[in-house]
Amino acid sequence: MDQVASAFAFPWALALLVLLPLLPRGRARVWRIAALALLVLALAQPQIPRPSEDLVVVVDVSDSVGDAARAATADLPPGSWGTVPRLVFFGGDAVFADDLSSPPPPFLDVGQTDIARALQVAAAQSPNRVLLVSDGVASRGDVLAAAPDVPVDVHHVPPRPNARLAALLTPDQATPGETLEAVAVVELDRAAEVVLRPSVDGVATATLRRSLAAGRHAIPFDVVSGDVGTLRVEATMEVDFEQPTSDDRQTSEVAVTEDVPVLVIGDPGMAAALRVQGFDVVEAGPEAISSPLEASAIVIRAGVGDFSSGQLELLTRYVEGGGGLMMTGGPDSFGLGGWYRTPVEAVLPVSSDVRTEVTIPQVAMVIVLDKSMSMVAGNPSRIDLAKQGTIDVIDLAYEDDLLGLIVFSDPSLTEWVFPLRQATERGKREMYEATLSIQPQGGTILLPGYGMAVEALEAVDASIKHIVVLSDGILYDGAGPFSSGPTPDWYRVAADARAAGITTSAIAIGDGADPSQLGAIARGGGGRFYEAYDVTTLPRIFTTEALAASRDLLRDEVTYPEARRHPLSSLTGSAPPVDAYIATTLKREAEAILVGRDDEPILAVGRQGLGRTAALTTDVNAWGGAFTTWNQFPGLVGTVVRWLQARPARYSVTTQRDGSALEVVVDAVQDGAYVNNLALSTRFQGRNVAMRQVAPGRYAATLEVEGSGGTLIVADGQEVVARRTVATPDPEYAPVDGAAALAALAERTGGSVVADLATYRPPSAARATPIWAWPAGLAMLVFLAELVWRRLGRDGLVEAGSRPAPTLIARRARLRSSPPARRPPPS
Repeated sequence: MDQVASAFAFPWALALLVLLPLLPRGRARVWRIAALALLVLALAQPQIPRPSEDLVVVVDVSDSVGDAARAATADLPPGSWGTVPRLVFFGGDAVFADDLSSPPPPFLDVGQTDIARALQVAAAQSPNRVLLVSDGVASRGDVLAAAPDVPVDVHHVPPRPNARLAALLTPDQATPGETLEAVAVVELDRAAEVVLRPSVDGVATATLRRSLAAGRHAIPFDVVSGDVGTLRVEATMEVDFEQPTSDDRQTSEVAVTEDVPVLVIGDPGMAAALRVQGFDVVEAGPEAISSPLEASAIVIRAGVGDFSSGQLELLTRYVEGGGGLMMTGGPDSFGLGGWYRTPVEAVLPVSSDVRTEVTIPQVAMVIVLDKSMSMVAGNPSRIDLAKQGTIDVIDLAYEDDLLGLIVFSDPSLTEWVFPLRQATERGKREMYEATLSIQPQGGTILLPGYGMAVEALEAVDASIKHIVVLSDGILYDGAGPFSSGPTPDWYRVAADARAAGITTSAIAIGDGADPSQLGAIARGGGGRFYEAYDVTTLPRIFTTEALAASRDLLRDEVTYPEARRHPLSSLTGSAPPVDAYIATTLKREAEAILVGRDDEPILAVGRQGLGRTAALTTDVNAWGGAFTTWNQFPGLVGTVVRWLQARPARYSVTTQRDGSALEVVVDAVQDGAYVNNLALSTRFQGRNVAMRQVAPGRYAATLEVEGSGGTLIVADGQEVVARRTVATPDPEYAPVDGAAALAALAERTGGSVVADLATYRPPSAARATPIWAWPAGLAMLVFLAELVWRRLGRDGLVEAGSRPAPTLIARRARLRSSPPARRPPPS
């Protein structure tokens, strides 16, 4: 059956032969059967397999390869070329060549590599096979999408070794006379002696010489800014081997503006580091957060309790309107300082909620809440705020945490609102309902309720056991009419619980609470004591306490920060160690510069609205260790703060190279608000494209680009509103795995990877030659023969019938002359 299928293109047509015996009988039946049988054979399209060795050899002559591919192809044995040798040279396009010794024609663009186009030209010749000799680096076109239907054998030729100046990193903004750090990022395909020649506003500065191994390297150098305006920084690179030079130059621009001080709150160590970097620093307390905020950037190392709700909102609006904010580590920073779920934490690049790795259930916590009649004071009332704080703690709990709530007043009224139970989804709903049902009544006797909490916690298996006591008045244990026994030694009571593995914190609400009693409970219980004079801060204190008690927020161990690749840092590998840092979680849209244990951020940055934020989770004043005394520390934090200082221009331009396309995004902002419905256009390398609005104040366009850079111009109608020097890495020299790309092409087409062209011999393949015209022609001949035969037979009958036989004529005459016969009469 396989032989039949290979002999006919459409073997199913042969089934029509079974219908031929059904033709009507007649003298011409045989002729008709023969003609129709031949037509059925023609319809099945018979073909004869013939051996074929037709080959098209496609040779890369682009700049990234040079003459290496032509030299490698010269090793092909003569027999490999097949019966009809064909040769294609390609770069940005493809042309046929007479022989390998011929140079590429001058009109062929060798500054790009379009493998897809070369394969299309080769496939148009209907070869049996294609041999592609290239480095596999395609600067444009989709190679796999253009894969032909014939096998493509591939031979990888290493690209010419290249050295590229990948980027020139500078701060966005500076003040007059400021010393900046610029970083040239160099990528080498081989070891080299590198000469870097920086210049500032066209004036050459000190030349730098480095001996570097193959790989990616950062070369920092200092730049001194001039007067107010735009500072143009340029760098060119030279190496000691021959290589393409189109990607050996980069430029960057720095906006030089009048000096506006950095406001530092509660962090003298950071203030000193910034002064070393030439910043104008103003140190002040939380009272400095007032409207209008004129600081170029703000650094905060303080607890949330030091700020009013209005100040927190002001800081948030400052960032969203284009300001820069950094929080640094300290005993009252991040989760330790109650910043969780505040408006300020919402704009930071990190979150204070950290999951700890402890035995399940993780936490068993009981809140012992004063429900005496004095808790109805205030608007909103203290009891309502305490309820809200409890609900926030419930919401913060994980599924395996155990929570319980006791309300105390008089001994007979002290009771469980809900006993210790897991914080499952259903459990939380029931806890919410029970908490909201609390009604104030009675006095202030704590010991029975505290004893109930200790007894319940001793009965459970948990890694952390904790009690939170909240009261707004004097504890009348041992003194009131409803109390019996002596006045408790609260320090000793809490210390006994601590000896059993149960810690206690205490919260005093308002100026009527007894800080001495509640403070003794916190000290004896090894917890924390809070005085909430502003009762509106009570929910935040609850969540702060829940985080501090149930999450291991302070990583109190020596940690070597690991550097992550980031434009704001030239660090690689490990930095000197920190003694401790506060555990936080990096937000999804933020970027880490340094990380600690389990990739927890030590230094991170992010954007919020029109502004920028940063987080340094170690304490420069206490826990920074060798890291904060490192000679590179001031430069690192100085670069980050300069990035924070940058204010969004009216037209902010960002670009990103994607293959041969340049994606341009413009953000239009005025007075902290987005500007919409502008008729923006962008021009680059002689191409002009209208921009489309894709979001509030955001406009985008895509341009086809060549080479490695130029000046991009943005215009609003006829007015030029922004210029940007764009350094676009040339994809012709992209550091990609060309060998893997070629192997994928060979696998897709059924070809093979050729390691040695000297031994290459394309496999012979049977090419089918169609012969359907032969049976079709024979069928026509049979049909014509049948027509002639029928014609000749009909003419003979007509001639014989025109002269009747004499006997027949005589018989007819006698019949006409004879009278008719009479009938005999009837008898």
